[in-house]
Amino acid sequence: MKTKATLIIGAAVVAMYSCDTKNYTEADRLQATENLENYVDSVETAVKVMPVHNWSLIDERYDSLDSRAEKVYNDLEAEDDNLEMIEERYEIVVKNAKAEAENFERTANMHLENVETWWDKASENMESGAKNTTEEIEETTQESLDWLEQNFDKLGDETKKKYEEITLNLRKD
Repeated sequence: MKTKATLIIGAAVVAMYSCDTKNYTEADRLQATENLENYVDSVETAVKVMPVHNWSLIDERYDSLDSRAEKVYNDLEAEDDNLEMIEERYEIVVKNAKAEAENFERTANMHLENVETWWDKASENMESGAKNTTEEIEETTQESLDWLEQNFDKLGDETKKKYEEITLNLRKD
């Protein structure tokens, strides 16, 4: 009877232990890590190409991938040093990208202000009868227009609108 009871208790313990299996595998951990790392790589590449981004959307996707990876690591009771290194890298990428975006916006605003200042002066002359054409644009103003045109796709919506208004008015003259 003792043997039978021991076997039943032992079987119950084994059954309970076997039911307490991990939800994730090592392959899941590797995949979650790779997905997070690839996302950080893509963000890093994207910010080099285009300075203006929707950071809340980018952060939301990163948080989702990071949360999934943390669940897998926690479930497997694995060291999360990889996740910490990826998170540090992500934070550096975002910090640098935001600084670059601010610098880009400052530069865009400087060029736009240069063009607007010229346009205001040119408009005053137009009212007094002088005809203004693109040939009459000052060299520094032309440099600003060229810069704005070359970086048009990277400009913010408001800056694009102002640039388009000015260039449209220049073509009318």
